[in-house]
Amino acid sequence: MENLILVKPNESYQKSFENYVLAYRKVNDEYYFNKYKKALESFRDYLMNLYNYSNGNDLSRGEVITSNFWLIDKKEVVGVVRIRHQEVEYAGHIGYDISPDYRNRGYGFQALKLALGEARKIGLEEVILTCNTDNTASKKIIEKNKGKLLGTIFDEEENEYLYKYCISLD
Repeated sequence: MENLILVKPNESYQKSFENYVLAYRKVNDEYYFNKYKKALESFRDYLMNLYNYSNGNDLSRGEVITSNFWLIDKKEVVGVVRIRHQEVEYAGHIGYDISPDYRNRGYGFQALKLALGEARKIGLEEVILTCNTDNTASKKIIEKNKGKLLGTIFDEEENEYLYKYCISLD
């Protein structure tokens, strides 16, 4: 795990990313499977969509520029990181997920640690992160990366309580 890197999504990882998506289907995780299934339908279109988001092209109202990265270990996509260039209510600046096949091995901590470096590069001085109050793993990942709890918020659209954290990048 010492050679983990974040890469911009690209065609050289197509098969690995398709396996990443299928891992969510295998565990019946509809949320993440639906988030990524377009990659199975047309990988090139999926990549173009990510490219457009990262460059602010054709964003819908209320959406913000979002840089996407894949967490790579030994040429395999094991995680996904999204860095929003502006805070989004209930989602914060950074979102990440780890393949069900690679959870509970420390990848989440490393994904967020690397994401904080990328957030610095785009000029953010502090980032806001949120996680569901029953997501113990994410709570630990954020706190291990020096996240300071700001409080609990309620997302009416998703009907869930979230912890809201801040991490200073100075």
